[in-house]
Amino acid sequence: MGLTGRNMAVGIALLLLTACQGMGKNHLPSVTRTGDVKDVIIQNELSPSALTVKPGDEIRWVNKRQGAAEVVFMDPVMGRLNCERNFGRLMRQADRQHYTARLNTLESASVCFSSPGDVQYEVRSSSAEGEVKLPGTIQVTGGGS
Repeated sequence: MGLTGRNMAVGIALLLLTACQGMGKNHLPSVTRTGDVKDVIIQNELSPSALTVKPGDEIRWVNKRQGAAEVVFMDPVMGRLNCERNFGRLMRQADRQHYTARLNTLESASVCFSSPGDVQYEVRSSSAEGEVKLPGTIQVTGGGS
């Protein structure tokens, strides 16, 4: 019986830990080990649609639409990333260079760039009028702080 009670206690502890983690979803970190976090909110438009960041800063897209959205890099970025979360889908064969993340409502994805340069992306989603494409740009500057 002691082993069963111990297993139950571990199960309850894991359940409580999961519940506590779920409660903190609206309090996302604003600083990483390598730089600042810059949020892009996806709604009827992108806010902001243009960002200037430093290498190591994390760009985090948060989908606040009432449906799925897809962040699609128009430029090849695979060799320029030093962190990523929830990215990794490659588009269909014709668009192999387009690196993407698919986000359901209130989900997020992020990347960090390791080198300076400009990056074009768009956020694609569906609406009653059809497919919506919201363009965005990221300028990664050369300097650290």
